[in-house]
Amino acid sequence: MKLLIALLAAVLMMAGLPQHAKAEVVLNDWCVNVNGDSGTVCNNPYVGPTVATSGASSIDVSAFDYTLSPGANTLGTITVTLGAAGYASVYMDYDIDFAGYGSFQDYGTVGIGAPPGFGWELDDPNVSNIFPDFAANTLANTNNVGTAVIPATPPVTICCDVSWALGVGGLSSGSTVTFSVSDTAPGGFYLQQTNADTGDSIYLSAAVTSPLSSVPEPSTLILLIPVGAVLAIRKKFQAAR
Repeated sequence: MKLLIALLAAVLMMAGLPQHAKAEVVLNDWCVNVNGDSGTVCNNPYVGPTVATSGASSIDVSAFDYTLSPGANTLGTITVTLGAAGYASVYMDYDIDFAGYGSFQDYGTVGIGAPPGFGWELDDPNVSNIFPDFAANTLANTNNVGTAVIPATPPVTICCDVSWALGVGGLSSGSTVTFSVSDTAPGGFYLQQTNADTGDSIYLSAAVTSPLSSVPEPSTLILLIPVGAVLAIRKKFQAAR
């Protein structure tokens, strides 16, 4: 009974603690590249359909918040289904806690172990080649915005205005790639952007679903079982003779 009371007291204390608010994020720029088409689904601002086509491929942005700065952004997912073999990639330029700290308070981190076929880049969108690299599918797998140094005295202008690009290549027709932007760390490989003042982060990751390989029909599998069993029995009988 005493243990139960202690646990209830702890829960009540936690409930009374101030909760850390989610990061206030704004989106400045974004685009999707499918087999070289990086103009069909892009900002400016984007006013196209939530499910667009690029050649034989489809690009679903219905679960992605493409509201541009200064409006608050809720992140989300972009799903690309390839109609032809090739690649898909995304480019985005977010600012974290922009209202209080501006664009240059962030830095980038790269998760460990990019899977085969993944390409990525983290860089300052104002002074780098990250967007041309994204458009040409030549992502450099480099992080040039990974150092955060906060000066002891104002003005507090640290490392970086961060943008990121992530792509997956070597995909077969019918493959689906889901690019996810979240304020919760995902499993597997990801790119991370963090505000050096607040510690708030957002994450970009990608999940790939490939078409199923062809398998024998169920009726064929049923037929194979008795045939194999008969052959094994016959061999055993002949060996005994």
